[in-house]
Amino acid sequence: MKSDRAEKNRFREEENILRPIRNSPLSIFFQNSELRYTRICNPLPGMAGEDVIGKTDEELFTPENASRLTALKKRALSGSTLIKEELSLTNNGEEFFFELSVEQVRDKTGKVTGIAGVLVDVSDRKRVENSLSRSQELLQRVFDAIPDLLSVQNRDLQILYSNWHGGYDYVSPEHREGHHHCYDAYYPGTGQPCEPCHVLEAFRTGKSVFLEKINPRIGYVEAHAYPVFDDSGNVVLVIEHIRDISERKRSEERLAKINEVFLGFGADPDENINRLVALCGEQLHAGCALYNRMDNGWLKAVGQWNTPPDFPPQDKPEGHICNDVLKGSSETIWVLRDLPATTYAETDPNVMRYGLKTYVGKAVSFGGVNIGTFCLVYQHDYNPSEDEKQLLGIVVGAIGIEEKRKHAEDDIRLLNAELEKRVAERTAELEIANHELEAFNYSVSHDLHTPLMILEGFSRELSTRYADRLDENGRYYLERIQFAGRRMEGLIDAILRLSTLSRYTLQRERADLSRMVLLLAADLRQREPERSVEFVIEPDLFVVGDKRLLKIALENLIGNAWKYTSKTETAVIEFGCRKQNGERDFFVRDNGVGFSMQRADSLFIPFVRLHSEEEFPGHGIGLATVKRIVEAHGGKLWGESEVGMGATFFFTLP
Repeated sequence: MKSDRAEKNRFREEENILRPIRNSPLSIFFQNSELRYTRICNPLPGMAGEDVIGKTDEELFTPENASRLTALKKRALSGSTLIKEELSLTNNGEEFFFELSVEQVRDKTGKVTGIAGVLVDVSDRKRVENSLSRSQELLQRVFDAIPDLLSVQNRDLQILYSNWHGGYDYVSPEHREGHHHCYDAYYPGTGQPCEPCHVLEAFRTGKSVFLEKINPRIGYVEAHAYPVFDDSGNVVLVIEHIRDISERKRSEERLAKINEVFLGFGADPDENINRLVALCGEQLHAGCALYNRMDNGWLKAVGQWNTPPDFPPQDKPEGHICNDVLKGSSETIWVLRDLPATTYAETDPNVMRYGLKTYVGKAVSFGGVNIGTFCLVYQHDYNPSEDEKQLLGIVVGAIGIEEKRKHAEDDIRLLNAELEKRVAERTAELEIANHELEAFNYSVSHDLHTPLMILEGFSRELSTRYADRLDENGRYYLERIQFAGRRMEGLIDAILRLSTLSRYTLQRERADLSRMVLLLAADLRQREPERSVEFVIEPDLFVVGDKRLLKIALENLIGNAWKYTSKTETAVIEFGCRKQNGERDFFVRDNGVGFSMQRADSLFIPFVRLHSEEEFPGHGIGLATVKRIVEAHGGKLWGESEVGMGATFFFTLP
């Protein structure tokens, strides 16, 4: 009896201790030497205490999770120290993280009788840590991927961080570490900030600063400084962003020169060509530059810059480098270096006569035919940069344009005639293709009716004669066949309607749209008298159009509004007109399920639906039909909506 009371007292004491823990994120458990649970407080989510007692981890968890838990617990059972480790468990594909603390439980004699443990869910903390780590890693990658110089500096102009890009790779390794002052790293030996200092200005004003300056090592740079504030609004750091714009400055100067040449063009194409030849020769630092045009089997120097006085104005093309360039691709830029070591030293008389070492050239063409070559020659080794090649391409293109000016009017007339011919041919082809497609759709739709009628007849016979011999699955399959047949028939009818619509000739007359909608509303109420739908119809809305087609369009729009308000408790369908930008926009508005505007473009595609057949039955042909009718009248159709907020379809009828 005393032992029973002692056990009850011990149980009450444990309950008093465990009661406040039951509302905590801790899971406390006891297991015997066989690692079967004897007591547990706060089992893991999805488990009840009575389902856990007496079981092992192998009986409660997946093999992978159980092996992790059991391995740790066996270590605790066989050792004498407290086991504290972090582990992950997977449940339904989601990973959870826990901190597990396990130690031995001994009886009065010191014998190990089991273990006691605490399991703490740290999944949220772990996710935050992982997210933070990924964010830091991503930020570091973004920083390093930026080709410009980025640095973070404090008030003393010490560089706390920099990616050392943007031409600042000259900064010595010792100045990249240890938070040196920016002027020691960028301008060694000066010992003081440069003037003006954009970083100091950002600290002083608390505003972003931008300026252009010259770096002695790099050249022109753009310097930005962005202040970083603490919670009190004080500037504590400045982010410096420096971009090397030396090449851009050179390009700007080159562009200014190009603009000057192009803006100075006159009416004489040959004079303009000479200006272009001189421009390219100067900018690419050539010995001389010339444009050779192929004329009656001769290479004639039409445009020249800095050519020797004895340079021949024309020559036979055979053996000349320009002749090979002329025969090549108009897209290729030829760069030939060490000319005396090539075969052109023997075939091209100019190579040895003028001591040429480098040739740079490109074919000039128009109308898909090479008509001449533009070339630069050097008496020293020269390898043009990509920008210089780009300038060469621009000049060659401009020369080609000047050549075209001589034949522009004839070319334009021929081109227009050819384009008109092609458009007419293409239009005729499209008309034939459309007629063939319509005929095909019509024929296929009719041909499909026959096997569909056979399918419907046999399924009806099965339903009436053999229904009692079919089990539940058989009857279900038969119903699905009949449903599919009816849906197929609806799709065929929809195809037929579209085919008929495209061949229909408009019969324009005065039509009362308000009366059409009024009759459609009455018909819908008669078909479904159990529904309570409020119609708001603006009176006396007249248009000139095809009454039959306009009725079909309104049937589809009002029918859609009726269908998609079927799950709305107080349904309202409105038909009216608004005046906007001098036009009348007719509209059908409802307060039904609506749709996402992200999918609005697919609304008018035949057989594309935004809702399932089970949710709202249909064939996906209604709005496509409306679109064809409206466009046949010269109008436009569009929709506006929000999910759950109804939809409005607007259309115009000129």
